[in-house]
Amino acid sequence: MTKNKSGKNIKVSVIMSLYNVELYMRTAIESVLNQTLSEIELICVNDGSTDYSLATAQEYAEKNERITVLSYEESKGQAYARNRGMDIAKGKYIGFVDGDDWVEPDMFEKLYENAEKNNSDISFCAAALYNELLQKCDFQNTYYNMSLIPADFDNKVFSHKDTKKLLTGSINVALWNKIYRTDFMNKNKIRFPEYFIYEDMPFFYDAWFKAERISLIRDYGYFYRINRSGSTMSKVGNKVLDRVEMVALTYEMFKELPYFDEIKTNVAAWIIDDLFHRYTLVETRYRKEFFFLMKKMFKNLDLNGVDMEELSKCYCFKEYQNCINMKYEDFTGTLTDTYVKAKQTKQELESEMKASNYKVQTFYENIINEIKTEHERNLKAQEALLKDAYEKRLQSELERRKG
Repeated sequence: MTKNKSGKNIKVSVIMSLYNVELYMRTAIESVLNQTLSEIELICVNDGSTDYSLATAQEYAEKNERITVLSYEESKGQAYARNRGMDIAKGKYIGFVDGDDWVEPDMFEKLYENAEKNNSDISFCAAALYNELLQKCDFQNTYYNMSLIPADFDNKVFSHKDTKKLLTGSINVALWNKIYRTDFMNKNKIRFPEYFIYEDMPFFYDAWFKAERISLIRDYGYFYRINRSGSTMSKVGNKVLDRVEMVALTYEMFKELPYFDEIKTNVAAWIIDDLFHRYTLVETRYRKEFFFLMKKMFKNLDLNGVDMEELSKCYCFKEYQNCINMKYEDFTGTLTDTYVKAKQTKQELESEMKASNYKVQTFYENIINEIKTEHERNLKAQEALLKDAYEKRLQSELERRKG
């Protein structure tokens, strides 16, 4: 464990990648600096931001010796930024906080104590979603609140072999509600695949499959901001195609597991549902290319020994069959329930957005009206002062002339 400038051992290195998050990053930074665990270093990595993210990080670094700032003029992606942070991390454990999120004051202390108590390679906690659009926090999302993980895993140490049935949808693959033992990560050369998005998935499974000791706490520690304007995921463009490659990379990791044959049906169903769900969200101009990448991935699935009756129960099995057997033009005409539901979800979101926009518009209109009222009040006051001064000067001039 390396000591910081004050001579204290660094227990957790927190890596924060920054890309145009100046509106949110003060909350993120202060939530780390105000942790009950003081032996923390914060590594801020500016990924080519064009706003004041770098200046803000440097401002904090000048006042707090626990902060180190790395900066790159051109954006190389979150994976690159996080890897450079990991390369210089001095803490016994590594954690991640995105520049637009925040953490509970005691999250890292609880995770650290849990990891130390259990000699864990990975320790993780529950997370909540904060909907920026609706200004509302969601604690009920089962993927993040850990309710899909049985109570059998509480107060014990386990490995991926114990989580066979939970690997495809029950344990969230996010990196930020976890801490990782630094020497474990370095020894196994676990890093993010660079220049891709959706890099969390292969990173998570690489670490999860190599970890021998994993433990958890069910306390809420992390708050993940969603539906933020300008976020990485809101402007993916053709990078959405990376999803297929990241799924393919992860699939190769699954195939190396000694118990792959036991879970290959679940893995295949998970890949089918995941990719088709992504397909429904792809911009029209990229959908055809995504289709062919998805078709190739589907054809590469190892279905030898797969329970086809069970696989046919997966949500998008009909679409999977059509994708395999049809041309793109024919395939687009077969989309029924799944695509309609995706569109319905989008319509609902747009409706919520209109309500939120109206709320924001009303808020700013009220501010503008208040400013106008204050301005008019000031003008009247100035007019009254000028009138009074004019009358006094006029009276004085009249008196001078009489004299």
